[in-house]
Amino acid sequence: MLYAVIIAGGQGTRLWPASRKNSPKQLKPFAGGESLLQRTYKRVAKIVPHERIYVETNADYAEEFLAQIPELTSDRMILEPEGKNTAPAVGLAAAVLHEIDPEATMINIWSDHFYDDEAGYLQMVETVQAAVEKNPDYVVGIQAIPTYPATGFGYLEAGEVIEKTDAYTLYKCERFVEKPDLETAKQFLATGKYYWNTANFIWKVKTLLNMYQEYAPEVHAGIMKSASAWNSGEWSKVVAEEFSKMPSIAIDYLIFEKANNIAFIPARIGWKDVGSWKVVYDVLSQAEGSGLVTRGKVVTMDAENSLIFNENQSKLVAVAGVDDLVVVDTPDALLVMKKSRDQEIKQVVAQIREMGDDQYL
Repeated sequence: MLYAVIIAGGQGTRLWPASRKNSPKQLKPFAGGESLLQRTYKRVAKIVPHERIYVETNADYAEEFLAQIPELTSDRMILEPEGKNTAPAVGLAAAVLHEIDPEATMINIWSDHFYDDEAGYLQMVETVQAAVEKNPDYVVGIQAIPTYPATGFGYLEAGEVIEKTDAYTLYKCERFVEKPDLETAKQFLATGKYYWNTANFIWKVKTLLNMYQEYAPEVHAGIMKSASAWNSGEWSKVVAEEFSKMPSIAIDYLIFEKANNIAFIPARIGWKDVGSWKVVYDVLSQAEGSGLVTRGKVVTMDAENSLIFNENQSKLVAVAGVDDLVVVDTPDALLVMKKSRDQEIKQVVAQIREMGDDQYL
């Protein structure tokens, strides 16, 4: 049976200052009226029953998550004591599901992803699930067919064809490539062999756990010990002890880049990772059919190709004669930047951290 785990523990620093440690991006309506978390849960619930949808996040967010999703119950929340990146998080989720159902098939769902073609995405989930059932020793991904030479995404290179049907082609992954420079990205696009890494994968939980055991035995021991306490009153204590020992590292680096059993099916589903202000602009401008996107109390004159995002209800934001701009106003912080330089927001956050002004993070 297919289980879905929504991974929703990140802070979303590239959406600062609206996304903060105490008010992370997944709880905010960046892509429309509902929060990213609510949109994600509703999307998954169309193909996976509620009782097999789990949510993994930081323990500090549990109360707000339950408030936002009435269908979610506390026994389907996998609570982390601290953020340790995706390798410990995804591994822990797989270990918990293995404790519940050793034969489980799992899809990892990211709470900040958006799909222009939602129906196509859901159909592709079912297609990839079927591919996993036929190839249970493989981790199989849904990867996006690139539409431009993106430098903000990782790529997967297609290797040999495992299976080809009228509906899809299943490729073995030749290699993972981290965010390339522009010239390299252009070369990738020209070859037709590289696809954006959406990090959406489906696997048999026992297959993934075997990979952890092979490539990261210490992490494997920690997640398995944590999962053994899932139905006991010792969960919080055990997982806190084990998480404190784990490295903070992405699953791509720790597991997938070392493995030879990664496969994927390319898909054109309008995938977007709502992890930066430019992507927020892209999603909202496409939905509204306008090159100028505003939220909150905003007045504009001769402004175009910009996002003006005002969360401060006691203040009016006015802009004039601007282009390619992002303005984000919150009660205690203001961001003004070129939209085309949105990847540099992490450097801004790092400077704030170095200054010791943690109240703004």
